[in-house]
Amino acid sequence: MKNAFAITFLALLIFAFAACEKKESNTQTVKSTDIPESSSSEPASAGTPGYVLRVNASMYSLENDTGSEADRTKWEASMSLGEKVVVMEKRRATFSGDGKVYDFIAIRRDNGKEGFAWDSQIAAGSSLAVVTDDKANLFRSPKTIDVTGQILSRKTIVVINSDSESDGFAEIKAYDPVAQAYRQNFIRLSSISKKDSDIQSSILLQTAEPLKNEGSEKVRRDALLEAASLDYPDSAFSADINKLINPDTQASFSTESAGKPFMTVNDDNVNVRDIPDSSIGKVIGQLNKGDEVTVSNQTTETATIDGQSARWYRITEPVEGWVFGAFLN
Repeated sequence: MKNAFAITFLALLIFAFAACEKKESNTQTVKSTDIPESSSSEPASAGTPGYVLRVNASMYSLENDTGSEADRTKWEASMSLGEKVVVMEKRRATFSGDGKVYDFIAIRRDNGKEGFAWDSQIAAGSSLAVVTDDKANLFRSPKTIDVTGQILSRKTIVVINSDSESDGFAEIKAYDPVAQAYRQNFIRLSSISKKDSDIQSSILLQTAEPLKNEGSEKVRRDALLEAASLDYPDSAFSADINKLINPDTQASFSTESAGKPFMTVNDDNVNVRDIPDSSIGKVIGQLNKGDEVTVSNQTTETATIDGQSARWYRITEPVEGWVFGAFLN
């Protein structure tokens, strides 16, 4: 009886072992090389798209990243105005320049390099725009009555979210180069342009302006201005660009505010020029009879062309430039 029980137990044990071995042989083996290397270090949030708001904004690393406010910054590289980055978490750190604690934000550039930038010089958002008004008012809400009394100067690059557009307003984020302060307010859509030619020419212009007109900086300055002039001849800032390229030609005329804000073109194929001079002014656009234009300035002196005397008028819409007054009513 004992022998029969032992034989039965042994048979069951062998069957169980064989079944287990078969199950293991049908199971796929997971190798360590199949696991993504970044999975263990990937942050909880991959970040959101954003842009650099200031010319020559700096990117820093931290000398010892312990998570403490005492961690000191170390300069790594300069970034371009309008450069697209991925915006991640914010943190406080000590700026090596003065030993004080400031707000920084973690970013990742297109080349994959990660670091930290001043929180005031980076903004998350879906797209760029540029201020085209000489003085663009800022508002606390999309209501004219909520004007702040603050303005953004012409050429300022702003980050905009299209979802915020409402009743002729949009919420923007910007670095005010005059006040040297971060702004997050509403602005009239009529005060900004979303055209790529306006945005890119403004970026090139602002990058070139602070460079010295001598040595290696002059070479870079001239290259930036030439690119802006050739690549974006119809931009809202073509006159500003050509003023830097040909400064001597700009001193020959003076302007004043125009008394007529709206005028109508009275002929076809009317040239729009970058400066009010038919001989040296570069043609940057054309208008046809019946086109309505918005006028901002006029020359103080009249000019005579083909026997007709009139002032030149600076228009801002539908293209920015100068039109001889004989072709405007």
